[in-house]
Amino acid sequence: MLDVSGYTSDKDLGSVRLLEPSCGCGAFLSRITERLCESAQRFDRPPCDLLKSITAFDIDGDSVAKSRILVSEVLESHGWGSRDAGVAVGEWVRQSDFLLANTRGYGLVIGNPPYVRSSNIPRELRRRYIDAFETLTFGTDLFVGFIEAGLKSLSSDGRLCYICADRWMQNSYGKKLRKFIVENHHMDLICKMHETDAFENKVGAYPAIILVNGSSETKYVDCSKQFSPSDVAALRESALGSTINTNGNFTTVVIPSFKKDGSPWTLANRSVLDWMRKTEGFPVLEESGVNMGIGVATGEDEVFITDDGDLVESDIMVPLLCNSDIKHNVPPKTPSHWLVNPWDRDGTLVDLDLYPMLRSYFESNRGRLEDRHVARKNSQCWYRTIDKVKPWLRASKKLLFSDMALRSEPVLDNGSYYPDHNLYWMTSDTWDLEVLGGILMSEQTESVLDAVGVKMRGRTMRFQAQYLRMLRVPFQSDMDESVRNDLKEAFCNRDRVLATKAAAEAYGAGAPL
Repeated sequence: MLDVSGYTSDKDLGSVRLLEPSCGCGAFLSRITERLCESAQRFDRPPCDLLKSITAFDIDGDSVAKSRILVSEVLESHGWGSRDAGVAVGEWVRQSDFLLANTRGYGLVIGNPPYVRSSNIPRELRRRYIDAFETLTFGTDLFVGFIEAGLKSLSSDGRLCYICADRWMQNSYGKKLRKFIVENHHMDLICKMHETDAFENKVGAYPAIILVNGSSETKYVDCSKQFSPSDVAALRESALGSTINTNGNFTTVVIPSFKKDGSPWTLANRSVLDWMRKTEGFPVLEESGVNMGIGVATGEDEVFITDDGDLVESDIMVPLLCNSDIKHNVPPKTPSHWLVNPWDRDGTLVDLDLYPMLRSYFESNRGRLEDRHVARKNSQCWYRTIDKVKPWLRASKKLLFSDMALRSEPVLDNGSYYPDHNLYWMTSDTWDLEVLGGILMSEQTESVLDAVGVKMRGRTMRFQAQYLRMLRVPFQSDMDESVRNDLKEAFCNRDRVLATKAAAEAYGAGAPL
């Protein structure tokens, strides 16, 4: 990260103001200090010249103390006296909240921002952060603020280089940050390291290195599980030079500029990017006649979802399909789960006086139901689910997508079940859903979803509506009958090779991706 940021000891680093916004125990600071000392010796800079060269923040006192000790040891190993080292670390390393510090004019902002979920930030402090930064909301994680604050801390020719979770590049809560960066800065490098042990200790985040404001093109690097320290030199060369595809342990590609509307960033290899450009003239799914949504969210699954179909009155119990019920891409013949449905067909809550078994059951769980946010907003509706239950959806023929899966595997339900909140559904009056299913299980569809959607560890993809809505498909009415038949056959037989071949013919795009 220091290399690709240009912070190398062959340059006069004493003339560069560097900011580390969350120094922790000094992992970055020790390397930074090493390079600054080597540069100072080369350019004959005394310690007094370097007091403004580094600014580092951390809110944790123990971490600040450890960083100061580590930095002092590095300085003294380079011949600094204890007094000069003490003055420097006292000036450089500060116990303070970077997000409230109002820093400006730095040539390089670099580090590993803290990964703190929004729910773990005290509400009043969250409000202060939200008031201070335009990209932060009550739902965004803390590192989003660190990215905006870091960018605002730069001088006119400064750079930012972070390693942090990359979810903001493609999920909904990162929209404001994506828009902010595209409108005000330039993303130079995105190096995804999901499969790589990038840190000394294993972490649960999905890290990527980002470099902002360095060049006129954007490079995307994807490191495989086989990536190792021996690949670092080649990766550095690829990130800094003109090499596009280096070796099997990582791939590098120059990607097009991002849209200014904050839409998810497309991160993919050249063939996928070319395919997406070729299909820009096709309608998105909903324009082609597809309706979509997500299954019912209850706010208290342990109360509303049961494996006892006789728990309360029979007309209240709705057969429910959970993701775990689907085996070999087929719904079960008989229900394994049931939804205790509090909604009448007209969209109002049922009258509990008419359902004594339901009343008794809900009353026995009243404390848990009333403790939900949706119930606290309206105490009269304490037994509602978060989402209303749509009576027509259960009986509709529909394609279902698991929220998380390794492959694009649409599942057909002929009208037996209501989907739960881990399943996204598609219905249509204009599509034969088996034909659509063939397109959606093709390599073309999977590659696009992989490019625009969030990935989890192990390359698991998220099949959320915000990404599904970005898919472009041909109108079914424009396809030859033979193509429709091939897509239908491919879906029914789970034949991905045939689906990919038929999809290419449906798009009229020649050879499959």
